[in-house]
Amino acid sequence: MKVLFVYPSIDCPPGVSHGIASLSAVLKRAGHETSLVHVCEHLWPIPSNAEIVEQIREYQPGIIGFSVMSQQYDWSCELARDIRAAGITTPMCIGGVHCTMVPEQVTESGLWDYVAVGEAEYPFLDLVNRLERGEDTSSVANMRIYRPGGKSIKNCVGPFPDLATLPDMDWDVFEMERILQVKKGWLSLLTSRGCPYKCTYCFNKEIVDQYLEDGGVKNAKEYLRHYPIERVLEEIRILKSRHPGVNTIIFDDDLFTLNKSYVLEFCDAYKKSELGIPFVVNAHVQVFNDEIASALKEAGCMIVKYGLESGSDKIRREVLWRYMTNSTIERAFAAAHKFDLHTSAFIMFGLPHEGRAEVLETLALCSRIKMGRFRWALFFPFPGTAGYTIASQNNLIDFEKMNRLGNYFDGTCLKFGGDHDVWLEKVSKACHWWVNALSDWPSAPIYQKLVDEIESLTWEEWQERKKTILQEDRDLSEELLEKGIPHYSIRYSHVMGVHSDFVLAERERLRRFAEVQQLSYTLD
Repeated sequence: MKVLFVYPSIDCPPGVSHGIASLSAVLKRAGHETSLVHVCEHLWPIPSNAEIVEQIREYQPGIIGFSVMSQQYDWSCELARDIRAAGITTPMCIGGVHCTMVPEQVTESGLWDYVAVGEAEYPFLDLVNRLERGEDTSSVANMRIYRPGGKSIKNCVGPFPDLATLPDMDWDVFEMERILQVKKGWLSLLTSRGCPYKCTYCFNKEIVDQYLEDGGVKNAKEYLRHYPIERVLEEIRILKSRHPGVNTIIFDDDLFTLNKSYVLEFCDAYKKSELGIPFVVNAHVQVFNDEIASALKEAGCMIVKYGLESGSDKIRREVLWRYMTNSTIERAFAAAHKFDLHTSAFIMFGLPHEGRAEVLETLALCSRIKMGRFRWALFFPFPGTAGYTIASQNNLIDFEKMNRLGNYFDGTCLKFGGDHDVWLEKVSKACHWWVNALSDWPSAPIYQKLVDEIESLTWEEWQERKKTILQEDRDLSEELLEKGIPHYSIRYSHVMGVHSDFVLAERERLRRFAEVQQLSYTLD
């Protein structure tokens, strides 16, 4: 059977979907054919719904599979309506985190024939097989099935798939050369699935609860699984041979460093493999030490990323359910810096119960740590998460704004009141200016003046000034780079502050790589 995937990553960083790559691989191994409509404005112009409808007519799939996050759900609903309005009766299945978190809401919309919950590689294959054979599909595991005029069907989730038995990811379903070109050779892969923490802004706790309730697993530890190390290394070898432009691997596991013995074994194998490709990992400050840092460095790790989130102990404990101290955070970064690892932090603001003082605690912590880079976001209450419940119970969600937001970088859907809302928007456009201003660098007075300027602007004045922030930041950064003055500037993303040392080093690394591979990159 032909299966057409639709992956809307609108208003998101460009990249691949590990879920679709795995689903497609499982289907192809069983003899099915797959294709993909990848909607991402960073890769190519967004097609109209009419154009997508025409692609469906030409491909004539037996089923259409959508994979969506919450912010892209409304767009997917509009496309689904247009598909049906065009007279296309092909069954449609939708999956992804949003569907797993609020499956009843998605099912009862009546737009989808099937709603996939959880990790659905084998259930989706079962569904496709049954449809192809004309068999009853009402009992497929992981599926919620809409019944017009009747009671919808809820099937329990099955076990998590054994990662060792899954086929190699099908990267060919994506236009990899275009993606790698836009991402300057950075490629995202996984070595594991699962996370034991219960952060309120994330979905891991709710997924585990669903599997425990349905009997898909007997204990939460079954959620944490690793791919065999040699399989991961072989995947990298194959991808590198097919796509010479790959120059950096991002291991996008929720927590690469969670299992120390696995980390040490992986690093030893990676070093012996002589792949020679630098890599990036996600770490947790409570499970990171000198031994892990040393192993990562020797293996070729380039960047270690931590979820710092907030510098306020009160916010971390009461709102985020992240129970670490600032001293623990600083020790983890210090361990990485000791072994000359570039560090990255994820921070967020615009949180429930958070005021200006708590935001400044976060920015001050960044200025003390002097990590290699940090990326900021505004808290988004994803439906179904504990964070959504906290924000909703405190009547903080502006649902009209929430429905308009395409991401969690360019605005907040929480309502704090006029002055704080305005201040948050200013910080969201130039967060790193505050961090620079709070530092002990020679550039601090320059950035303090800029902070004072934008804080004094009225709303109307700010609307004009913010249009020039990116260019203003870049011009100032280039001037400071020439003088060798340390600072953070916006690089690689409009919500990422990157240390000047890394900017210079990365320019040189990419220049050398491009010369060797005879490639063309636009150096940021």
